[in-house]
Amino acid sequence: MQNKPSAFEFQGLTCERDDRLLFKNLSRVLEPGALLRVAGPNGAGKTTLLRILSGLYEADSGTITMAGDPVSESRHRILYLGHKPQVARDLSVFDNLQFLTGLGFDPLQSALKAVGLQHYHDSLVRELSQGQGRRCALARLWCSDASLWILDEPYTALDVHMVQVLDQRINAHVSQGGICIFTTHQPPHDLSFDTLELGRVH
Repeated sequence: MQNKPSAFEFQGLTCERDDRLLFKNLSRVLEPGALLRVAGPNGAGKTTLLRILSGLYEADSGTITMAGDPVSESRHRILYLGHKPQVARDLSVFDNLQFLTGLGFDPLQSALKAVGLQHYHDSLVRELSQGQGRRCALARLWCSDASLWILDEPYTALDVHMVQVLDQRINAHVSQGGICIFTTHQPPHDLSFDTLELGRVH
C-alpha cells in the first residue's frame, strides 16, 4: 500500500432525498485497520452514504476528512466499487482491468488469477456470467494502493469460494493499516467489523 494509512473521519452527516430524511448527524472516526459495515433496510440510504463518503455526492451538512484533508482532496486515496460492476461489457476482461488501473500485463494477470479469471483474459465481459462479471470488477482490489476501500454490495452473485477469497483480501487490506467500509445484506462470517445502522431517523 503506497498511500500511507491514515484516519478517515465524518462528522454530522445529514442527507435528505426527495423530501425524505435518510440520515442525520452521522459521525465516526475510523482509524487505520478499521472495518465498518453499513447496514439497514432497503431505502435507508446505504448506497447514498457510501457515495457521499467517497466524494461522489454531497451531504446536506457535515464534514468528511482523511488525514485532516477534505475528501475532495483525498480521492486518490479512495477506491469505490459500486453495487453494479463498473466494467464495460464490450471490452475484454483484461482490457477492462487495464483501462481501470493503468497497470501492465504481469500485475493484471496476477489479479485475474486471484479472482479465478486467468483463463478469461480475452473474453468479453458480456460473455461472462453475473458472478464472473462481479469478479472482474473486484480484481481491482488486487491492483489498488488506495488506503480506503468503499464497497457497495461486493458479495453479490459470488459463490462460496469467492466469498472466502474476498474476505481474505479485505482482511489483508485492514491488517496492513487500510480501512474498508462496505454494505452487504448477508454479513460475511470471516470478517470482524463494526456496524453503522441506518434507517432509525427520528
